[in-house]
Amino acid sequence: MPVDQQSASVINDEESTSYEEFAERHNIRAAPYLTVTEWETAAMIADRLAPRIQGKVVVEIGGGIGLLSVAMGSIAQRVYCIEANPLWSMTYARFLLHKKPRNVSFLCGAADEFLGCIRGDVAVICTHSDVAGMKLVGAQFAKVVIDVYGEMMEENPEGFDPWARSVRPFA
Repeated sequence: MPVDQQSASVINDEESTSYEEFAERHNIRAAPYLTVTEWETAAMIADRLAPRIQGKVVVEIGGGIGLLSVAMGSIAQRVYCIEANPLWSMTYARFLLHKKPRNVSFLCGAADEFLGCIRGDVAVICTHSDVAGMKLVGAQFAKVVIDVYGEMMEENPEGFDPWARSVRPFA
């Protein structure tokens, strides 16, 4: 096979690799779904967290496209946004080019890959999948772990779908 065809074959093989294979290779248990997709939502959550993150080093685990991390960056001393799925950071690259503050860093990889490299005062998870796993990893980055949606459900259970509330402990 000529080199050009061989290269094209390798590229096509790489492109066809499924998310499930990627997740297995990197030991990712969270589903590939975004939970913070609008700036208004990110700003609201950051404001809610402000008393607990102001002036602190925050590690967001499962940061998705980075909206919440950027919003928290206006309050916290420093934010590390860890996201295992490289598609999310690629998807929102234009936003990051224009809006990423200097005190917010994006790390692409499974959170456990960065243990021992960074440390925070607070770990934040804002997800509906692999909550227990992310809490365990979060506790290795910081003494305080905030489960944003878990807290919201506890404070206002009627504001959430009954089915979602019932499966949350198993997510």
